[in-house]
Amino acid sequence: MLSSSPEQTIVNNPFGLVTTKRVAYMSHKNWFRGGIREDIPLSQVVSIRYEIKRCIFLGLLLVTGGLQSLTDVVGLLPMALGGLLLWGSPQVNVVTAGGTSAAVTGWPWHRPDAEAFANALRCQLFTE
Repeated sequence: MLSSSPEQTIVNNPFGLVTTKRVAYMSHKNWFRGGIREDIPLSQVVSIRYEIKRCIFLGLLLVTGGLQSLTDVVGLLPMALGGLLLWGSPQVNVVTAGGTSAAVTGWPWHRPDAEAFANALRCQLFTE
């Protein structure tokens, strides 16, 4: 059944685009890689998962290593990276009807965007 209503944008942020008919996002995106653009009709999306991904052991290791070499300017870089790993990165997983799961990971300060993307997609899935 074709719908004649125009497509309306619900959310458009660094995690992707959610409209009334489709979802577009950069699959396998992380801090340093852009990912691959995926454009999927809402009828093909099975589930959405929002989580915070943390690397506690590596983060603590980098922070303590940075503290030990804090006398050098070089110690600031591992401390900053360790802080980011401890802070945690938002990750949104979109699962399609074909069984594929694509993760989109953002910077720690993009948490509100990740949550807004996941909530908008959930609302569109459950209103159909």
